[in-house]
Amino acid sequence: MAGTEPNIEELAREFTRDLHESYRYLVHKIRYRAKAFIEMVALHEGVGAAQILLRGPHTHDGFIRLWQAGELGHSVEAYVLRPKYAVLFSEEELRVARQRLEDHGFDVDKYVASLRR
Repeated sequence: MAGTEPNIEELAREFTRDLHESYRYLVHKIRYRAKAFIEMVALHEGVGAAQILLRGPHTHDGFIRLWQAGELGHSVEAYVLRPKYAVLFSEEELRVARQRLEDHGFDVDKYVASLRR
């Protein structure tokens, strides 16, 4: 059916905007300034930055900082798993994002369900 497919380019721009908004929230809420992350987003856009972070063999320092602050819902991994953005990422990237969050006690299913309300 024509017109029902998401516009991937617009969705990717929205993902980048959401990451910027989350960054601003974290600066205000927990005084976390992730200079390397924001530079990575500027260089690679949100999707590219997320893909780079998900390719790494371990969680990144920013993820650990958010985990310690109880703010994993604002992690790149959590944003990748938002249902509207799933089409932007491979099954492996989605799996890695979920695994990292679950390994740190984050209830992914509850998080995703809360987004649908």
